[in-house]
Amino acid sequence: MQKIRIELGRRIRELRKMRGWSQEKLGEIADLHPTYVGGIERGERNVAFENLAHIASAFGLSLSQFFDYQKSTHSRRDALKAELISSLQKRDQSELKLLSDIVKAFDEWKKATPV
Repeated sequence: MQKIRIELGRRIRELRKMRGWSQEKLGEIADLHPTYVGGIERGERNVAFENLAHIASAFGLSLSQFFDYQKSTHSRRDALKAELISSLQKRDQSELKLLSDIVKAFDEWKKATPV
């Protein structure tokens, strides 16, 4: 069981560092105490399933994506996408509409800009 906790901790640390987050930031987003996050990352804690769900959600991942260790070659692009998804989940409808308009304007600008 210790090996499983260590692997889980490595996974969380990897995802956290890919986003440039501190343990405090992850704890804030996942609604967990930063020392608890540190204990998980070091493999010292048995984590409740509900807390794993909070952590996965903080990264913008489903639980199945979170536990997909085989695809541990996450690129910076994947990390940025997950961070955007996490941020979008916290927005209200008017903010989402504004962000959608910004993305559409960006896409139009990219089409008009020669490479």
